Amino acid sequence: MKSGSRLERILTSGEFAVTGELGPPKNGNAEHVREKARLLKGSVDAVNITDCQTAIVRMSSISAGLLTLAEGVEPVIQMTCRDRNRIGMQSDILGAAALGLKNLLCLTGDHQKFGNHPGSKGVFDMDSIQLLGMVKTMRDEKKFQCGELIKSHEPKLFLGAAANPFAGPSEQFRAARLAKKVANGADFVQTQIIYNVERFAKFMQAVRDLGLHKKVHILAGVTPPKSVGMARYMKSSVPGMDVTDEVIKRMQGAKDKEDEGINICVDIIRQVREIEGVAGVHIMAIEWESAVPEIVSRAGLATRPVFADEPVALAAARPEAPIEVRSAVAAEKESDVVLAAAKAEAEKIVAAAQAEAAQFRASASSVSGAGAVDQARIEIDQAGEDAMNEKERQMALESVRLGLDALKKAYGLSDDQFDALTKFAGAEAILKREPVLAAPAAPAAPAAASVAPVAPAPVTDEGAAKKAAEAAALEDAKKGEAAKKAAESKAAEEAKQAEVAKKAAEAAAAEEAKKIEASKKAAEAKAAEATKKPAAPAEKKAPAAAAPVSAAVGAAALALEKAPLSERAAKVPEASYKQAYTGAIRQTVLGDAASGIKVGGESTLPFHLFEGAMPNKPMIAFDILDVKPDEWPDSLARHYQDVMDNPVAWAQKCVKEYGAEAICISMVSTDPNGLNRPSGEAAKAAAEVVKNIEVPVIVWGCGNGEKDTETLREITSLIGDKKVCLAPLSDSNYRAIGATAMAFQYPMVAASPIDVNLAKQLNILLENLGVSLESVLIDPSIGALGYGIEYTYSVMERIRLAALTQKDEKLQVPFICNLGREVWKAKECRLPSDEMIGDQETRGILMEAITASCMLMAGGELMIMRHPRAVSLTKSLISGLMD
Repeated sequence: MKSGSRLERILTSGEFAVTGELGPPKNGNAEHVREKARLLKGSVDAVNITDCQTAIVRMSSISAGLLTLAEGVEPVIQMTCRDRNRIGMQSDILGAAALGLKNLLCLTGDHQKFGNHPGSKGVFDMDSIQLLGMVKTMRDEKKFQCGELIKSHEPKLFLGAAANPFAGPSEQFRAARLAKKVANGADFVQTQIIYNVERFAKFMQAVRDLGLHKKVHILAGVTPPKSVGMARYMKSSVPGMDVTDEVIKRMQGAKDKEDEGINICVDIIRQVREIEGVAGVHIMAIEWESAVPEIVSRAGLATRPVFADEPVALAAARPEAPIEVRSAVAAEKESDVVLAAAKAEAEKIVAAAQAEAAQFRASASSVSGAGAVDQARIEIDQAGEDAMNEKERQMALESVRLGLDALKKAYGLSDDQFDALTKFAGAEAILKREPVLAAPAAPAAPAAASVAPVAPAPVTDEGAAKKAAEAAALEDAKKGEAAKKAAESKAAEEAKQAEVAKKAAEAAAAEEAKKIEASKKAAEAKAAEATKKPAAPAEKKAPAAAAPVSAAVGAAALALEKAPLSERAAKVPEASYKQAYTGAIRQTVLGDAASGIKVGGESTLPFHLFEGAMPNKPMIAFDILDVKPDEWPDSLARHYQDVMDNPVAWAQKCVKEYGAEAICISMVSTDPNGLNRPSGEAAKAAAEVVKNIEVPVIVWGCGNGEKDTETLREITSLIGDKKVCLAPLSDSNYRAIGATAMAFQYPMVAASPIDVNLAKQLNILLENLGVSLESVLIDPSIGALGYGIEYTYSVMERIRLAALTQKDEKLQVPFICNLGREVWKAKECRLPSDEMIGDQETRGILMEAITASCMLMAGGELMIMRHPRAVSLTKSLISGLMD
């Protein structure tokens, strides 16, 4: 047994398993989880605990799983790759295993843009297949993903995966994808919700053809439709769902929609149970868990297997003694009894403290040897104050405090009860404020032994106390008057000092004004003297300051390092700086055979020529527009001022004067939110550019999926045998444009919004369509320098590492970076020249060149840029790094 879980035992024994699903709440209410677990208990063999499903923040899967386990229901913990990197995932896996959780379902996870935090950053350090492989290695080989050994207590988990039989392009393809998950460690599989049993049967036939039904336990996913609207929504809006018309008709004709939904679910369970290779069902009734027992009962699955020798362990220990629920009256009576006992103890403590204080006083009196008359006089003088000296008082107070604290702990008193006890005991009143009776006078000296000691009467002279109070008040008044006079004296002194400082400042200001006036007169005199002299010869005049002119378009070549790295690092082992890569980037050809260019093909990180081959250097395409731009800054527009009205002439100038290796024509005029130029008219202008230049051409749409589809199709019908690259393809138009590009064998650009998973998904969709990835370039969405470039860089870096080190075939395609348009719309490129931020044109050139250098370091193979000087700088950098 791999984990010994209940689910594993049922599946390996050949029993038909039933699993359910439990969605944790969007709060910390543990009782919510417990209630759902009680509804499912006895009806399912295990229950999936979702991990922030649909990217909405919820209670963690592991926490909810522990609560479920405590209710006697075995959980299947879900873990997605969206929210954790591999460090966090391995940590959570170890923690889950340590807490007694034995089943783990590995998922890639819904993209965060679909949830309640769309601005959050998805991690996607790996996908579900890689996660399966990592956990399998931890379990079977006792190794972390980095290769470090797990010395003991490796996580023994029963591993699951998800499969969608209806995602396309065919059942055979989906079965082959499932085979990858099985090869990476999947022990059981839960499928997407099934309504089309016929298609599911074909999928299972493909699974059996590959022999997967003997290697993995497949649980068919089912859910009861609760309403007609729910069924229609799943049919039209949920990707990978195939809801048949028959299901919708049954729901429409039913009087009790919920009951009919349960019947539909039961019918599907009965049908899939007859299909060879189906080992169980996974009932997904989130927020309708109460329907699960009824579904299981009607399907004839109510009697679940029981293993007496291995009961479900409880995650949290139960209290053995019964919990006694007392009424409020009984609790109050018991509290009163406890408090009364505590008060009695407090009185004893205070009495002991007083006795201890008396002992101190008696000891002090015997040592001092003062007579009875003197002692009486002292007691009268101290009437109304403490009878103990400060040391004695503090010791008694500390004794009382310690005693009361001990009482609080012993009787379990609340803070309120303890306060009441303190006030009742009256310790502070006795020791701090209460006037005390005078102690008995010390015995007289032996010579006067016949005189009996007389105890002084209690101090009750109210007149004396009143006089003492009046004297104290008078003393306080005198002190207050003295303090007031001192404050007034200090304020007067400060005012005097401020006046002196003010006069000094005025004098200094007057002196400075005199100096300025004298300098001004001297300058005027000098100027008048200069006007009297004859004018200097014309050739000796200083030339007028010319308008700032940017540097020349060309760029100097970088100094080359002649000694290879192997010589420079001869004393360092190669293993310290070289890495072997297992993948390679596909090579894509743009343009016709005679004048085409190749991008991609490397088997190493960018410019790491000491580690692998980089057969094709990165290329640069000049960006032109199909209409004259009115928002370009003069620092950029002046280089194309004479040709901006004519896209053909513009493209030719880029090729002939600036040495363009490729041209990208941006169809900005077709934007429905802008000029909304008709697709046919814009296509003719683009076709003229394609026909009149020899370098490869990229046609970049306006970004509106529907309009781009029309425009790009029009262009392909006008350019004949010319090969162009079509861009951008997104999830909204990849089918139409992808089919067109496939038909004419054009390369294409797959654009996704700065996300590894979405980039990979779009490539998968294109491949499912029949497109060869040899003709695809990835546009990861570019941010300019200072405008999100770190996000772009991070995503590109992760894509490239996955392609080279993890052999992710779906990401082994070149990058295209349309950075010119992003840079030149930044405000820094439009601000005029000034002393603080420098020349406007130089600033824009550097922003574009530095952005391009960042993209090159991240793996960019084809740059789309605008300023010829920035292009020259980037070419110089590429040549310096490649040669």
